Amino acid sequence: MTQQLKTSSTTDFEARKKAFHEAMKKAESQVSAATTEVAKLRAEMKTQTAEAKRKTAAQIQEATKQLDAARQQEQRTVEAHLKAIHEDIEATNAELKHATAAAKMAGEAKAKLMREEYESARHSLIAVMDAEVAEWKGRIDEATRLAGEVKSDVKAKVQKQLADVQAKHDAAQKKLQAVKQADTKAFHELQRGMQAAIGEVKTALQHARADIDAAL
Repeated sequence: MTQQLKTSSTTDFEARKKAFHEAMKKAESQVSAATTEVAKLRAEMKTQTAEAKRKTAAQIQEATKQLDAARQQEQRTVEAHLKAIHEDIEATNAELKHATAAAKMAGEAKAKLMREEYESARHSLIAVMDAEVAEWKGRIDEATRLAGEVKSDVKAKVQKQLADVQAKHDAAQKKLQAVKQADTKAFHELQRGMQAAIGEVKTALQHARADIDAAL
C-alpha cells in the first residue's frame, strides 16, 4: 500500500509539473507579444512629431498595462508552483523518516525530482524578475527622453524626479542580485523585498511621468 501511495503521488507531481510548464508557455507568449508591441511603439516615437508622440505615449501606456498584467500572471504561476513543490518536498521528507528501506529508495528518487523541479522553477522566477527590472529601465529611459522636451520651467523638477526614480531602480537591481545569490531559505524573503523595491520604482515613475506628460 505504501509503495502504491508513493507511485500515485509521483504521478500527481508529474501531472502538476506538466500543467505548470504549459501555463508558463502561454504566459511567456503573452509577455513576448506585449514586449514586442511596446518596443515597436517606443521605436516609432523616436522619430515622431510632438503631436504624434503624445498619441504614441498613450498607446505605450496601454501596452505597458497589458505587459504588466501578463508578467504578473507569469510570476504568480511560478510562485504557486514553487509553493506546491516546497510543500511536496516537506511531505516527502516527513514520509522518509518512517519509510521502510524499499519505500525509502522510491521516496528519495521522488524527492530528487522535486528538488530539481524546484530549482528549475526558481531560475524561471529569477528570469521573470530580471526581465521586469530591464523593462522598468526601458521605461525610465523613455521618460528621460521625453523630459528633455518639456518646458524649461518644469525641467529641473522632472529631472530631479527621474534621478530619484533611477536611484530606486539601482536599489532594485541590487536586491535582485541578492535574490540570485540567495539560498533556498532566504530566497522568498529576499524576493519579496525585491518586488517591494520594484513597487517603489513604479510609483515614483508614475508621478514623474504625470508631470512630464502634463508639461509636453
